[in-house]
Amino acid sequence: MSELHDDLRSTEESVRRDAERIKVLEEKKSSLDPADDRVPELSEQVERGSNGLREKSTAEREIADRLRSEE
Repeated sequence: MSELHDDLRSTEESVRRDAERIKVLEEKKSSLDPADDRVPELSEQVERGSNGLREKSTAEREIADRLRSEE
């Protein structure tokens, strides 16, 4: 397997972990009263995770594009 394939698999795994973390944070948030002081911090964590997820998804697509161009 090429280094690009390894990079793609690693990025895919990282995307899945981040998505799962966002899901857990959202579930935690939904169990709280909206006025709870923890809600804004959890929302910020979701926002940061979402931004990172976007960056990783872009990297994932770029790696896949490079793999296709090698074929």
